[in-house]
Amino acid sequence: MIFYRTLFFGLTCNNRCVGCEAEGDMAGPSLDGLIRQVDGLENVENVAFMGGEPTLFTDVISLVSQIRDRGARRIKLVTNGRRLGDMNFLAGLVDAGCRIFEVKIEGSRSEVHDAVTRTTGSFGETLQGLENLCSLARSAGDRDTLLVAARVGVTGTNLGDLISIVSMLTSFGVDRIVLACKGCDFAMTDGAFMVTNAIKVAALNRTWAQSEGFPPCLMGGCERHVSELLDLRTRSGEKPKGCLKCDYEAFCGGPPAKYLRKKGSKEFRAVSGSPYSEDITRLWAMRFDHGRS
Repeated sequence: MIFYRTLFFGLTCNNRCVGCEAEGDMAGPSLDGLIRQVDGLENVENVAFMGGEPTLFTDVISLVSQIRDRGARRIKLVTNGRRLGDMNFLAGLVDAGCRIFEVKIEGSRSEVHDAVTRTTGSFGETLQGLENLCSLARSAGDRDTLLVAARVGVTGTNLGDLISIVSMLTSFGVDRIVLACKGCDFAMTDGAFMVTNAIKVAALNRTWAQSEGFPPCLMGGCERHVSELLDLRTRSGEKPKGCLKCDYEAFCGGPPAKYLRKKGSKEFRAVSGSPYSEDITRLWAMRFDHGRS
């Protein structure tokens, strides 16, 4: 798993998504301020642009170019994709050196997507941006390979639409789909059930999909797709006592603390005798050894 240094562009966004913690119009740093952040990093090999909405930053193309000049090999843009509907703008980002895109999409149709973003017309613009990206990726040569990922924030509003979203995304030809728990407006067991089904649909269409925020104890049959089990960062969080007996305890941060405070821990059961725990332990050991070498 590749770890990215994050550049945060403030809270300004052209969507108002349900459950988004980045609400408000707090202005992000200037171009010079962002460059100073980059120059202060120990390693600029992998850099991710996150917001708010980074594409609203006036000098974003210049920033990509300057970071590439400083040695960045991978620049990832996490975006709602709306500005990528402008092919000239998208081409400018790619030409400057941005090759990895993660587009946030919340529904397979406008009624669902726009209900989550609380922004009328956002679905059409995001879809156009995603179509432009996938079209450009298909036409790119080996030297200019693009990676196109999609991020779906799972909420009570789009829970029943997940399979349709995944089916739509696989038809576009995206490289990866992330299904991330967002909020506490649905039962975690219901969400995990829908997410595992959506992951299976992606697999049938030869597309990698993974979950975020859903504990592996709820992801029966799709444990290998749980992001947290593949992430080497330190585990922390509030866990029910029963989690301490789980095969995944060393790798899982537990259910979201906000969810536990609101709905309790009855849904979560320790896993014993997992067929995947040894493989995950071995994977972690290999990665730690590689990191020390």
